[in-house]
Amino acid sequence: MVRVYEPNLLHTPVSDRNPLTEQVVYLTYNSCPHPVRDTIMLLWPFPWKFALPRPISVEELLRNPDIIERRKSSEVNYTPLRQIKLFAIRDTPLRSLYRMYECLVTDNEDEMMQESQYWFHHQVGWHLANIPDPQDTDPVRYAILASLADALVHSFNHKIRLGLRRGITNNKPWLIQDFRQELNPPWEECPEWCSHVGPLEEPMELVPGVVKACDNPGPFVKRNIFANFVQLYNV
Repeated sequence: MVRVYEPNLLHTPVSDRNPLTEQVVYLTYNSCPHPVRDTIMLLWPFPWKFALPRPISVEELLRNPDIIERRKSSEVNYTPLRQIKLFAIRDTPLRSLYRMYECLVTDNEDEMMQESQYWFHHQVGWHLANIPDPQDTDPVRYAILASLADALVHSFNHKIRLGLRRGITNNKPWLIQDFRQELNPPWEECPEWCSHVGPLEEPMELVPGVVKACDNPGPFVKRNIFANFVQLYNV
């Protein structure tokens, strides 16, 4: 019998299969470079929440704009991992925010879209107001992280205004019209720490002209950063 491994296969336990074997086969099938290592990482319970990887500087990311795509084939591929319930449970808002930071600096729109949709549709318990202060010692990276958090609030509230609801309308789109009439939508709010992160002294153009060409005094421009974050609005 031929088995087809769907993205949601591991979300539903099946009594007649070996979870470890199924995990390895799923990760292998979905192009994870180290399926056995990633399976052990998922099943090893200490610490329960995954640690934040070493943050990469803006300069290093700009020197290696294809770093995310190269990492998929050599280190870690988050596309299949985000589909695994156990990974989502043990993942953290700051880890996702730093992944978005890497996408923003390298202008990887596809990964940015996937990460944003993962947060909006699947990590419904991650309220944006509760994103912990990363207290990043790199002022440039800290400003980008704060701008990203602000931009997530703006983009999520845009989706909420359209009638989308986190963790609901991706599976029940017929409710969108009803939610548009809701008197008190569940608006997202900015984390308190973002208000303390000021602008950079010198302008930083991560994608020259993309935002400067638009008259948009948004979360990045107010911190003297010009970047492409349009995929945050992808529904």
